[in-house]
Amino acid sequence: MRKWAALFFVIFICISLAGCMDNHSGNHEKAETLIPEVSPAPSDKPEILEVKKSEVPPVKFLPDIIEIPSISVKAVIKPVTILANGQMDVPKNTGVTGILYPGILPGEKGNVIIDGHVDSYTGPAVFYKLKKLKQGDLIIVSDQLKHRLTYTVESAEVFTPAEAPVERIFGNTDEYRMNLITCTGRYSRKKKEHEQRLVIFAKIGEKL
Repeated sequence: MRKWAALFFVIFICISLAGCMDNHSGNHEKAETLIPEVSPAPSDKPEILEVKKSEVPPVKFLPDIIEIPSISVKAVIKPVTILANGQMDVPKNTGVTGILYPGILPGEKGNVIIDGHVDSYTGPAVFYKLKKLKQGDLIIVSDQLKHRLTYTVESAEVFTPAEAPVERIFGNTDEYRMNLITCTGRYSRKKKEHEQRLVIFAKIGEKL
């Protein structure tokens, strides 16, 4: 995993810079519910042990549609890869999103990575409203075979490339997670790129 982390460090520094450079233009909250323990009343009846059904792991699939209802996004997903210069590619069409492939797919444990443009020379792009996402919002991915999974937004966070938590975004995890990435912050005409990156951290929710 260290090898991947090192590679992804390069990717994230330039994350979607094919898009952030060519197409210019949160608060992290944690909710915790505490459930008090209640001691059962004494009983003469024999104890009955409840056997829970094992959770069926979701089926992994390569999605071709992403929907984010709270910000009225429904867009095509295209596979993107790592360019020769180490950058993660992004679709040239600013209305299309890209999923890192080969990489973690929906239904697999790990971090699914999807990127998209925030804007272009002609106006807003597919992830323009991504900054409006808040904890609890839903991200739905699906394919033509009717595979469909829902991820729940945990936080929306902004980083400069130098301070990006690479392992958290791209590293191994035993959870089913998805991270959406786009550009944000001031656009530097000199550098031809946005100064920051917006990352939406989400975790798998109910299978629809």
